[in-house]
Amino acid sequence: MKRSIFWSTFGGYAAIVLFTVLVFAFFTLSVLRERSTAGLTESLRNVAQAAAVSMRPLLASGRNVELNELARELERQTRMRITIIDRSGLVLADSEVNPATMENHRLRPEVARALEGSTGVSLRFSSTIQRWMVYVAVPFMLQGGIEGVVRASAPREELNTLLGRSSGNLALFASLLFLACLLAAFLYSRSILRPLQDLVTAVSRFTAGDFGARLHLRRRDEIWKLAESFNSLGERLQELFREATQRSEELERIFASVQQGICLLDGQNRILRGNRGFEALVGGRAVTGRTLWEAVIAPGLAELIEKARGSGERQSEEVSIGERSVLCTVERMAERDELIVVLLDTTDIRRLDAVKRDFVANASHELRTPLTTIKGFLEMLGGKLAGEEARWLEAIQRNVERMAAIVEDLLSLSRLEERGTEISREPADLKRIVSDVTGMFANPIESKGLELRVSMPEDLPQVMADPFLLEQMLVNLVDNALKYTEAGEIRVSCSAAGQRLRIEISDTGIGIAPEHLPRIFERFYVVDKSRSRRMGGTGLGLSIVKHIVQLHNGTIDVRSTVGLGTTFTVSLPAMRPAAN
Repeated sequence: MKRSIFWSTFGGYAAIVLFTVLVFAFFTLSVLRERSTAGLTESLRNVAQAAAVSMRPLLASGRNVELNELARELERQTRMRITIIDRSGLVLADSEVNPATMENHRLRPEVARALEGSTGVSLRFSSTIQRWMVYVAVPFMLQGGIEGVVRASAPREELNTLLGRSSGNLALFASLLFLACLLAAFLYSRSILRPLQDLVTAVSRFTAGDFGARLHLRRRDEIWKLAESFNSLGERLQELFREATQRSEELERIFASVQQGICLLDGQNRILRGNRGFEALVGGRAVTGRTLWEAVIAPGLAELIEKARGSGERQSEEVSIGERSVLCTVERMAERDELIVVLLDTTDIRRLDAVKRDFVANASHELRTPLTTIKGFLEMLGGKLAGEEARWLEAIQRNVERMAAIVEDLLSLSRLEERGTEISREPADLKRIVSDVTGMFANPIESKGLELRVSMPEDLPQVMADPFLLEQMLVNLVDNALKYTEAGEIRVSCSAAGQRLRIEISDTGIGIAPEHLPRIFERFYVVDKSRSRRMGGTGLGLSIVKHIVQLHNGTIDVRSTVGLGTTFTVSLPAMRPAAN
């Protein structure tokens, strides 16, 4: 706790104590003044009454000289001025001044009051002796009537002396009281603020990373409750910090042990962190603090990163780093404007794919010649065999045709999958291609008892594509619909939506179960193997369709319900009209 808080608190208590002591002193001083005045007045009254009793014989006989002597004697005894005044206000005797020189006192306030029969009290300036005096006058009774006034007086200094002694004692007592209260306020303020000082010290230890700080208070009040809550918070924070540290260490070990290259980029594409896999991909150099372009030379990576930063969506693309093929995935952390870049070395995978494609292509190419020869000899044997031999020959011929179809599809798929495959693009009339393909299947569809529906708008735009590949794609999709539809219809529709062309091929066939939908574009994957073999399917048609769509920068989607039919939707970029 800062000293200013302590001194502010202590200063407040000190101000309250000082105000209370001053009020007490003022009130006490007022009481003392009243008591002193009352005491002096009572003494003067007693002296005046005693003087009246002593002077009665002299007043009755009119012996003024003796009366004056008695007044001086009483003053010597009481140290109070004694004045004798008759009923008319004439001063008969005075202990300090010659009565003959004194003026009439009838109008003096204390004398006038005494002549009325009461005790007169007055604090006023004496014009006779030129001093402030306290006067007390009592009536002098003789033969049942007021014959004069006996007045006793004392200088106001007497009253001030009394007050001075009382005020001194009061000041000493008030000072001691103030100091005692001030000490108590100091000790109380420190006792109140000490737990808060301990709390601040503990919080400072918290901020420094020491979560073991605790508060131990003996007092059972609100601050104790605060300390208990703080201790509970400390225990919870210590537990959470231990768990977070353990989890961070686990994540750090996982991050370091991942084989894929991972790095974290800031808003200026500087590398904040990179694991060992990333450092291995970039040549084993330290990368932290360097820009990505200094660590990695990869065409297309900069564009991929800017695309991810601009769109805020995950971007993935295969790039080349030196002689290695790397699948790069970039994802943005929007709350921190940072990017996570994951680099998966696919060089060996691509090499295996290339070996596999070469093997398939070579094997398919080598199989084509013997299959053509076998087909020729089978055709020569056709019509020369009868009975059981003819059925055997028909079965052989059917399987040779299926093998030839598989070989042709494998060759087509190998060409489409070959990395860097470029297709010839030209303005293609999609309406004409659809018309040719549907015309090709018109008779088979009609002979199966199905209905063919074609829907295309008149102003359908052209598409930049390879017409042969588009035709092959449509042939495979329509043929697939024909094979798996026994009743109902087959619909082919085209439409334009913005800068995209949409092609839908729907049927009312047997449909595809949901568990098969994610795999139908895999090579050789068929939903109903017995039906596919019976109809001469190779299991490669949909895989070829997918590759053709991807080569045209398009997308393909499938929706299907078992027993109701299947719909394939192909989306291709439309050809932009030429600017005028």
